[in-house]
Amino acid sequence: MRVLLVTDYFYPQSSGGTEKYVHELAQGLRADGIDVIILTINESSTIYQFDDFEVHTIPPNTDNRKEVIAGITSANNLQSFIDKLSELKADIVHFHTLTTSISIYHYQAAKQTGAKVIFTSHIPGNTCLRGDLMRYGQEICDGKVRLNTCLSCYLNAQGVPKAISPLAAKAMRILKQPPLLSQASAIKKDYLEKIKAVCSTVVTMSNWQQDVFLMNCFNPDQLALSRHIFKQISDHQEVENRGHITIGFAGRISPEKGLHILIDAFKQLDTTRFNLLIAAIKVPSQERYLENLLSETKDFHNIKWSYNYTANNIVSFYNELNVLCIPSVCNETGPYVMFESVARHIPVIASNLGGMREWAELNYPVITYEFNNVDALFTLLNNFSEAAFAHYNYPSQKSITDLAADMLTVYNEY
Repeated sequence: MRVLLVTDYFYPQSSGGTEKYVHELAQGLRADGIDVIILTINESSTIYQFDDFEVHTIPPNTDNRKEVIAGITSANNLQSFIDKLSELKADIVHFHTLTTSISIYHYQAAKQTGAKVIFTSHIPGNTCLRGDLMRYGQEICDGKVRLNTCLSCYLNAQGVPKAISPLAAKAMRILKQPPLLSQASAIKKDYLEKIKAVCSTVVTMSNWQQDVFLMNCFNPDQLALSRHIFKQISDHQEVENRGHITIGFAGRISPEKGLHILIDAFKQLDTTRFNLLIAAIKVPSQERYLENLLSETKDFHNIKWSYNYTANNIVSFYNELNVLCIPSVCNETGPYVMFESVARHIPVIASNLGGMREWAELNYPVITYEFNNVDALFTLLNNFSEAAFAHYNYPSQKSITDLAADMLTVYNEY
């Protein structure tokens, strides 16, 4: 069996949860004797080696017409992808992203080769126009694509006041103007129908994701739940009691990750008792957001920003922490940092969204607060005590081997 793992993002060009997941899945499959190849996006369109895996690349889309960005016309790298499919002749094509550069047209091309097409959904944006499954940014959405409601919510995210966005959405859909924006929710609905038609299985990592696909009329038999891996980490060094508490944040510096919420809460804490260590991943499109946070924190000697952490040196970050904070204001499938923290027996304080809420409800060492609530987060941090986490359970290990076994079950189902 030859498996082609397809992702818009992969090492060493970028580093995040999807990249880590794809790499670990590839390792597990290889250990089972599966022929694994990775395909990603790269300007140079080369073939390179990463961890002894053969990584093939195609160029990114460079056609910036609105029709392409909206997803109603294929990207101009589609032929390069088709050529790669012809060259590699995979039995399974397993997609991990759904973007302009790797779109539903790429999925359909893979299906036409006779390969089995699998899709693992890593982010809420795969089913949500707004990208976070937060209706008007204020409440958790059930995820069902409703043409007027979703367009209204999306318009609100673009700056249209909530008071008039429903009427604006209705008028735009009736008038079909502007041509693409007025059809945005219909295009999203059509995308889901095409995923349903082309993919043998859609893999989700949480119950809430499964619920979203079920709300959009996917067959339960087409869905497979495979939670993130959880590798026990035995070499973690417990942080000594040095008279202060170090709070950690790790992830992309982007508004949906909610670092601004954590910083606002942290600034109210006693600076003689608390430190904040930020393991930052820069996002080019969010430079202004990063600059604003750096400006806000420049006078706080107990807030340390660090960059360029990798899988090899991230242990030095975790070894400093008493608690990890995940202040996301969007539904997360994991996130990965939560599993990395819990694997090291570092407790987590997180917003009550997505996967964080699920893990808290399973009695893992995760305490949640109402998302977007600075005061609630401040209270939890101010009253933090590692002893309070003593009664929590730690999950059974789920290894790379287990992940590969999950996927092989999916691959072998016909």
